[in-house]
Amino acid sequence: MPLGNYEKEYIMPRRLAITGPYQIELLDYEDPALTANQVLVKTELASGKHGTTTAQFDNRSFSGQRFDESLRLFVEDDSAVSLPTREAPWPMGTTGVGTVIAVGSGVTRWQVGAKVFGLMDIRETNVCEQERLWALGDIDPLATLCIEPAFVAFHCVRESNVRYGDSVAVIGLGALGLLAVAMARESGAETVIGIDLVVKRRELALKLGADYALDPRGEDVAVRTHQLTGGAGVDVAIELGGAYQALQTAIRCARMAGTVCSAGFYQGEAHSLWLGREWHHNRLTMIVPHGCGWGHVPRDYPRWDRWRAYDTLASMLRKGRLPALGLIDPILPFEQGATIFDAIRDHSEAVIKYAIRFD
Repeated sequence: MPLGNYEKEYIMPRRLAITGPYQIELLDYEDPALTANQVLVKTELASGKHGTTTAQFDNRSFSGQRFDESLRLFVEDDSAVSLPTREAPWPMGTTGVGTVIAVGSGVTRWQVGAKVFGLMDIRETNVCEQERLWALGDIDPLATLCIEPAFVAFHCVRESNVRYGDSVAVIGLGALGLLAVAMARESGAETVIGIDLVVKRRELALKLGADYALDPRGEDVAVRTHQLTGGAGVDVAIELGGAYQALQTAIRCARMAGTVCSAGFYQGEAHSLWLGREWHHNRLTMIVPHGCGWGHVPRDYPRWDRWRAYDTLASMLRKGRLPALGLIDPILPFEQGATIFDAIRDHSEAVIKYAIRFD
C-alpha cells in the first residue's frame, strides 16, 4: 500500500521466545499502550537465565504435581504442568539495557533519551515501570546484566549469615556462584574456596576473590577444604550447581554446626545424598535463600524487600563494589539468539551467562 510523505511503514517488533524445550524462535509482538507510570525502552543488550530454564525443561519436580501456594505444598495434579509452545511461549529474558524512547503521562523520573537498565525481556522494546529502572551512568552495560543473578547470590550470602572472618566454600561457579564468591569476599570472609569442574570458571573465581579454586575431578575437594581451613571445614558452604552430588559436596565441606545454603534448582528424586553421614553427625543447618522459588519474602523482611535488594545491587555496581565483568560470555547478535540453547546444551562449560546484542 503506498504511503504518504508523512507516513512510515510500521514494522512489528520482535522478541526471542521459548517455544519448546531447547527451542527458541523470533516472534512478532505489539507493545501495549503505556500507562501513566510506564516508559518504553529500546533494548540494546539483554540476557536471561539458562540454568533454571533448562531445569524446567526436565520438568520432573513438577511432573504430575502443582505447587499450592496457600498450603505451600506440592499436591497431585496431572494437568498442572505445561511446557512452552508457539501458542503459549515462555519469555526468555531477565535483564536488559537500553534507551527510553517514550514515557507515560505521569513519569517524572525519566526523559526520552535516558540510558537505563533493569528487569527486561529479550525483545526489541520493553515496557517498564519507571521505579523499576536504574540509570546506567558510568556502569559497564554488560555488568548490569548480572543484576538478576546477583539478586540470588546476594541472598545466599546474607541469609547464610556470612560474617567478617568466616570461611566460605562456593560449589558451582556459574554466574550465580562467581557472584557469590565476589560477595563473600566483599563481606569480609577470611577464606573463600571455589569449586567447579570447568577451568575457565575456576580462573574467574580466583580473579573475583577466591583464595583457592578446586577441581572435583582431581581430588576429594571436601577433604581439601577441611585441610585448607585447619581441619574444621568452612562456616558456610553455598551450593549453586543444582546437582545432588554438588549438594553432598557442600554438606561434606561444612564444619561442625556449619551452614549449608542450598540454592540449586534440583530435578527429580534425590540421589548421591548420604544424610546419615556428615549431615547427621555434624549437626548442620540448611537454608534455601530468598530468590529461589516464589511466593515468599526475605528472612529479614520488612527491613529488606525485593526492591531494596535490587536498589542496593545497582548502587554496588555503580560504586565498583560488585565486580561482574568477564561473566558475560558469549555475546550473540539478536538475529542469532535462537541458537544460544544449542550452545548451552552441547557446550555448557563454555557458557557462563549469555547476552544478546541488538544492532
